[in-house]
Amino acid sequence: QAQLDKFGENSWETPFAIIEDVNKSGLKKIYSGYGDMPPFAKGPDSSKIYDADGYTTYLPKTFPKLDYIDRCYVVGEVGLGDDQSEGEF
Repeated sequence: QAQLDKFGENSWETPFAIIEDVNKSGLKKIYSGYGDMPPFAKGPDSSKIYDADGYTTYLPKTFPKLDYIDRCYVVGEVGLGDDQSEGEF
């Protein structure tokens, strides 16, 4: 909780989920080797992401292992289907 209390101090820090057990979630598979954005680490430069070719050229060529979240669900609102398990969320 102490870490969450600091989120939102900067405009790019927008928490969108709380994961109760990371080891049982799909987030464990997300590549984290690039680290934070400059100047703190060697991750993507936010000023380049929003260039005209940021998503199509800069990110894929400079950060080929970068993972993307293309959707998320509030499980309590959509429920789990018969063919889904909590581990998928």
